[in-house]
Amino acid sequence: MNPSDLTDPNNPTTVLVVDDSVSVRKALERILAPQGFAVRMADSAESALNTLDPMPDMILADILMPGMSGLELTRILGDQGVTVPIMLMSGIVDEVTQRDAQAAGACGVLRKPFTPGELLPAIEPHLRAALAARVPAAEAAPAASSAPAPTAPTETGPLAGLAQVAGVRGATLYGENGAVAAQTGAALPEAFGMYARFLLTAANVGSAHVGQGDLGHLTLNYGGASVLLLPHGAGQLACVVSGPEVAGAVLGWRASQQN
Repeated sequence: MNPSDLTDPNNPTTVLVVDDSVSVRKALERILAPQGFAVRMADSAESALNTLDPMPDMILADILMPGMSGLELTRILGDQGVTVPIMLMSGIVDEVTQRDAQAAGACGVLRKPFTPGELLPAIEPHLRAALAARVPAAEAAPAASSAPAPTAPTETGPLAGLAQVAGVRGATLYGENGAVAAQTGAALPEAFGMYARFLLTAANVGSAHVGQGDLGHLTLNYGGASVLLLPHGAGQLACVVSGPEVAGAVLGWRASQQN
């Protein structure tokens, strides 16, 4: 991970660490602070709920804590409409834990103890997506003026209208060579294009063996979000969506673009 493009000294990326263990909180601070992250701490889920102003860019929360668990914290924040990525931590990470974390809305589960080499790559893609969606306050607040607000420009290009499809958080269109051709919303890195191309190619080849017709799309589930992969033109389209159920709407958008 290259922390230089994930945090800015003038507008630091903030991580809230929620764990009842002082040693765990300090260990995470020793990992994150030297990378330029602003680290805030809470010793319980209840305390975390009282320290969300200003809202952090990411939350790292232990699952098992006295009182409210990390799973309960994640559910409550989801019910409140909080979209900050939440990475849970646990000494035991099995299929049940993964399923419960995904159902609660967490972006993943880290097995404790972990090393910096395990932590940083695990949180990087979720931080990138969160930062891509973060609007600086100076841009969000309109300047005082008696003039009417300018009309937002109509989105154009190969992904026009896709960001307005319900459940789509962002999308990246990769060209035939795997390079990024267009992006909107919470974009994926260019390096992901290689995997998108490989997965779709392999699935297309496999479709000939199952005898069920041409490939429609692939859905990859990652914690609290999914990545939808589908052919688009000569390349591959990767959409970050809220869940697999969004696939139909995305396919409908693609059909409208092809007509």
